[in-house]
Amino acid sequence: MLLITVNSISIPCAALYKCQTCTNHGGCFFNIEESKCKPKSEITTTNISDIINTPYDCPVAPLKKFAYSDDFARNRAWLFSAASNPNDSTIIQKCLDKADATFHSKFLVPCDEKNATCFAYIALVPKENAMALTFRGSKGEDQMKLEYLNFINHKTRTSKYVDGKVLTYFIDAFEAVWENGVEDTLRQLKKKHPNYELWTFGHSLGASLASIAAFAAVKTEIFKPDEVKSVTMGQIRTGTIEFAQGHDKYVPNSYRVVHAKDAMVQIPLKDPLEIDDVYHHRFEVWYNNNMTVGDSYVINERGDDFSGANTVNITNLSQADMTTHLIYFNSNIETYIADHC
Repeated sequence: MLLITVNSISIPCAALYKCQTCTNHGGCFFNIEESKCKPKSEITTTNISDIINTPYDCPVAPLKKFAYSDDFARNRAWLFSAASNPNDSTIIQKCLDKADATFHSKFLVPCDEKNATCFAYIALVPKENAMALTFRGSKGEDQMKLEYLNFINHKTRTSKYVDGKVLTYFIDAFEAVWENGVEDTLRQLKKKHPNYELWTFGHSLGASLASIAAFAAVKTEIFKPDEVKSVTMGQIRTGTIEFAQGHDKYVPNSYRVVHAKDAMVQIPLKDPLEIDDVYHHRFEVWYNNNMTVGDSYVINERGDDFSGANTVNITNLSQADMTTHLIYFNSNIETYIADHC
């Protein structure tokens, strides 16, 4: 039997009607505005936001049973993430009281060559049959410098906990925390509460660690894919496109919340038309406003191309724009506890 692939024969781009088929053809791209497959010779004359150049960036809608909830992101994901800032269980519990949640355990672990620490905590939410694993963001200049160095060199590596590759700072930090109590505690809690689902939350560095944790919790068979919900804020690009594809498969109930001109979500930088060594997973939720209660948002069904928050020009930001990374759901993570707990 003779098998012929699309790439092995000369098929006119115009004859390819679906985005996936079109972008799998080496000489074509999909014009999302016109819903047409075009030859790559026309890319230079096409609006960049209309170009889909790789199959992963073709639109995919979230599953209806995993619909995004502003209320959950605002009053669970952001609250739990902001509460992680002090590493203090008593202070954390003051915030958790607002969600009828109970602090269970915490993990403070040296996680890089400078012995900077990473912090995570687990809380139980009995009324919602859930356990929440939340990771703190970066602390201190040394930690941020090492992160930025990795953002520049784009160094990645594999891990048994995920598919594809992950930026080395993130995966090293994750494994340090995961293997120093988090995995064992989750297994024990799941055995004790078999009907509980897992929530993973985090902001900035914590967002990337929460994303990896959600992936690992399923891949290590502690939880099933439909038992995990991951919501992150200000997540930095975490791994390769293979990591992104695997994350979508293992954690279908996953949302990356982005506030307006938060420049960190475009770090490390990548070519919007190419498969680079860093790639966001789905689904981006972009609030191009102040994120007050009732403000609108857009769920981006495309991958990590020139759409959604990636259309923000981060080379031309005001001083006020530069602080956007700290402010989600109309509250500053650095003052959240004093203001709300």
